[in-house]
Amino acid sequence: MDPRFFQLTRALNHPVRIQILNYLMKHGQSNVNSIVEIVNVSQPAVSRHLRILLDAYLVIDRQSGKEKIYQLADNHIMKIIELINQHVTEI
Repeated sequence: MDPRFFQLTRALNHPVRIQILNYLMKHGQSNVNSIVEIVNVSQPAVSRHLRILLDAYLVIDRQSGKEKIYQLADNHIMKIIELINQHVTEI
């Protein structure tokens, strides 16, 4: 099996990362400080989670002045998150 599959499922296997993805889906884009406020974990922890999401190609980032702005990588990711949310509400 393709190793990217395991990288993707690993990235989706943590509640904070799911919170980050849901937040980005709802808000489009965000900086680290806003994400820290929402997920209620330290900035270094959020940065580590974002690195895992970046490595799995679930989010992308861009530089805006001195900060990075994060957003979902593409519409496929939005569909994955929507399906997970739908599944959870239906079980």
